[in-house]
Amino acid sequence: MIDGKNGTYPVLTEILRKYDTSFDRIENFVNSKQGFFFIFSSKRVEGSRGPYYDCIVGDSRNRIDAKAWISEQGCLEPVIGNVGLADYLMDDRYGLSIKIRRLFSVDEMENYSSGSISQLLPVVEDPERIVSEVRELIESVKDDYLKALAEKLISEDGPCPDFFEAPAAKMYHHARIGGLAEHSLSVVKYALALTEVSGSRENIDRDLIITGGLFHDIGKTISYTTESFEFDYSDEGYLEEHIAIGARIIEIEISKIKGFPEEKRKTLIHIVLSHHGELQFGSPVTPKTREAILIWLCDNLDSKLDSFETNASTASKGSKWTAFSKMFQSRLYLGERENEKESEF
Repeated sequence: MIDGKNGTYPVLTEILRKYDTSFDRIENFVNSKQGFFFIFSSKRVEGSRGPYYDCIVGDSRNRIDAKAWISEQGCLEPVIGNVGLADYLMDDRYGLSIKIRRLFSVDEMENYSSGSISQLLPVVEDPERIVSEVRELIESVKDDYLKALAEKLISEDGPCPDFFEAPAAKMYHHARIGGLAEHSLSVVKYALALTEVSGSRENIDRDLIITGGLFHDIGKTISYTTESFEFDYSDEGYLEEHIAIGARIIEIEISKIKGFPEEKRKTLIHIVLSHHGELQFGSPVTPKTREAILIWLCDNLDSKLDSFETNASTASKGSKWTAFSKMFQSRLYLGERENEKESEF
């Protein structure tokens, strides 16, 4: 919830948590207050009932399709990259509709309610910790060639200076500024933990796990645009996708390191090319090394758990089930939640 001059106002996650079908077509059903929505995208539509905007709106945790109506007097047109204070209503069939009554720039919003931007903008928590842990992992790499490559990939004058700012996805998982580094770090930590309990641990190359895990998605630094936090595909992202882009980035940097071992090059590139696991999910090859299998499984695990938590964050209080998840093609079971904590919003 966001503190305002006349009480507390909900953001999208709070609205989704409170919603059930008994609130269909009831305006401003949380605290009888308007809601704050960050506007990620907006497209004008000439409808039969007058013009409106197809939008994606949200907060730091979630984003959702919405219709922004403008035909009524006093309704403002949505502006991408701004925060709208809006009347809202939900409907099980038609989704979210909003009528924007006031617009704030990011700076104006922070001046209006100090600390509110942390609830509205999709940015990772504690980015300094993520940077520190990534650098510590790279420092622990014993192979001089892989360490040199890793350091170059994220250096300010390297090919991916935005590694710590890029999102990991457009919508489904880690769709936040810093999400790529957050996700990549988690993949490595999962893979290293599994290595320790695996009967294959003596044959698993720790340095390849770290380098392959940190940079399996490196192409996403180019395949996504982050303007106004929309996280859309770039031209390169549409034309080539992140796996092909990432493999090429790494190949180019390897070619600049004199004497880089061919075996290391092949096995590292294989991790990048195979990390989606199956041809039908976009990998040009399936995993064929121990390290590639670990990165594939841990990439899938981390992305799905993050998506699970995002869905869980919007479940109605006391509900055992989330809403339908596109990623899982199902509702998700949360179990008994009588003792759940109140939302921080």
